[in-house]
Amino acid sequence: MTPALLIARNCIIYWVNVWIAPVECVFDVIESELARRGVAADEVDRLAHTA
Repeated sequence: MTPALLIARNCIIYWVNVWIAPVECVFDVIESELARRGVAADEVDRLAHTA
């Protein structure tokens, strides 16, 4: 790859990571709240598949 393509690729990867970071934070908060309330991860998966 040429240097310009490598730079473009790195920029795309960087901006996708920046865009995804708030979504990851929200999922972490939801996961923490479910754990605090005592809801097991396998129960959440089961409920998600029955809806």
